Amino acid sequence: MGTELLLGEIDTNSVYIADRLNSIGIDVFRKTIVGDNPQRIKKTLEEALSKADILILCGGLGPTEDDVTKEAVSEFFKRKLVVDKEIFERIYKRLSHRIPYQAIVKQAKVPLSSKVIKNPVGSAPGIIIEEMGKIVILLPGVPGELEGMMPQVISYLSEKFPSQKIIKSKTLKVWGMGESEVNEKISDLMSRANPSVALLAKKEGVYVRITAKFSPLEVDRKIKEIEKILRERLGYYIFGVDDQTLEEVVGKLLMQKNLTVSLAESCSGGLISHRLTNVPGISQCYLCGVVSYSNRAKSDILRVSPNLIKEKGAVSSEVAREMAKGARTISGADVSLGVTGIAGPTGGTPQKPVGLVFIALSSKEGEFCKKCLFSGDRESIKWKTSQEALNLLRLYLLGKLKLEVK
Repeated sequence: MGTELLLGEIDTNSVYIADRLNSIGIDVFRKTIVGDNPQRIKKTLEEALSKADILILCGGLGPTEDDVTKEAVSEFFKRKLVVDKEIFERIYKRLSHRIPYQAIVKQAKVPLSSKVIKNPVGSAPGIIIEEMGKIVILLPGVPGELEGMMPQVISYLSEKFPSQKIIKSKTLKVWGMGESEVNEKISDLMSRANPSVALLAKKEGVYVRITAKFSPLEVDRKIKEIEKILRERLGYYIFGVDDQTLEEVVGKLLMQKNLTVSLAESCSGGLISHRLTNVPGISQCYLCGVVSYSNRAKSDILRVSPNLIKEKGAVSSEVAREMAKGARTISGADVSLGVTGIAGPTGGTPQKPVGLVFIALSSKEGEFCKKCLFSGDRESIKWKTSQEALNLLRLYLLGKLKLEVK
């Protein structure tokens, strides 16, 4: 709730709340964003109470004029706002030197016959109203304050609604297979109710989310059963789970195998190096990265033949291979990548359009080069290039890449 969210600010509170409610088996069916307007808030309350038993409202509990949530809810339930002496004294003691007296009074008011949720971080208390079998919970919009108060909310709801079941999710991350192709391979699983399987197209690839609602003793086993089927069907296209990033997965594989890597980047502008060097401990594996943006740098630093560049063009499989080989030669790395392409929006031709990228891998066992054609703007093409390059390296480390011996 809040005008700020309607103006484009990112809402993290609802994600956090949903996760905590799922942990005690409470399903979340709806989220609504409404501006700081008393009439709209009351209208939203009326609509939401016709569909749900529990409402959690975030934001609008502060001391300023546009903090109107508490007042609107009190009017809706026809409950007078009264000053809670304990809250008033607590806020006055902490903030009387910083905020006006009337602002302290405003924050210390709570609807008559409501329960108070103590705020261990900030000043505005949370409020619980029980009415006609419904529960309405008001929480501050500041994420740190809300998260500090959620344990009290969860404790209250757990006592109110003791559940024998909890909700858990696990996400498998896929790269190298489009959403429609993934859907085709697992469509029968997506018709299941519990555990359920859903697809989400993301920047990092296709997310396959498994959600299960069972007893604490059963829920993990049920998720694993579905995960096993998904892994059998999607195989090594699955690169990670939950919060894992592709660079973390690649970094761990490099460390486990005690292998070193170097990079030669052109169109990606060092993005692959940036992502890899975000992985803690990668210094034992990452030797160097060369951003050889110009043809001269490709020749002078990576020893790519100027004649080859002139004959084949800087954006070609031949140059990508020589870039990878050059990076491995000058660094002494076990494996190297060479990347060259056209990120756009200009520079493309009918023969070599914007989005054309060549990614080569060089190792002592052999080499490999992949031709890609990415869509999107310049930043998007650079990102996809970095993701594809890291995935190519992952497949090599897993022994899934068929190298050409030269």
